[in-house]
Amino acid sequence: RAFIVTGIVAAGFAMAACGASPPTLPQADGDVISAGGDAGIFTTSGVTKIPISGTFNYAGEEPPGREFLNPNGNYHFWDNPVHTIFDGDVAGPVTFHEKGMITPDGGGVFSGPFEGDVTWDGRSGTISGQFTTNCRPDPTTGSSCDGVLNAKGSGGLDGVRFKFVWGPGFYPFPYTGTAYVK
Repeated sequence: RAFIVTGIVAAGFAMAACGASPPTLPQADGDVISAGGDAGIFTTSGVTKIPISGTFNYAGEEPPGREFLNPNGNYHFWDNPVHTIFDGDVAGPVTFHEKGMITPDGGGVFSGPFEGDVTWDGRSGTISGQFTTNCRPDPTTGSSCDGVLNAKGSGGLDGVRFKFVWGPGFYPFPYTGTAYVK
């Protein structure tokens, strides 16, 4: 646990690697995006596509709901709330509910739901959806991570879907992507 506190999890999203090769990520402007959970599948035909960019930074985390360490040194955890702050085109606090595995070399994989109250294009509301993350060992930061977030807006953002592609690197993570507006 000391490795985790001083290394990856204490830094928040320090997600893990499945190997040395980078992950294969969906296209930011694909014809179909899945925001997961109740967000479902969304076809982008007939909508306005608006580019988005910015960063998000680590703001703290809570202890995971469940965790264990395998004899081989892989750390597994579930329901680890990680708090971030998005800045840029989409701005506001977003909480990730991570589940994942961190390997002793600083790599691993992470995924789960997220939600947050954000502002985009002068409109405020809630975004929620699913994320996936892959991390690889990095000699400078310990891990280099990247991933995809797919979100559905509600409240003042009703009718807007977002696709964020972020990383590689470590906090603060850069993001780019698309807002899809009906």
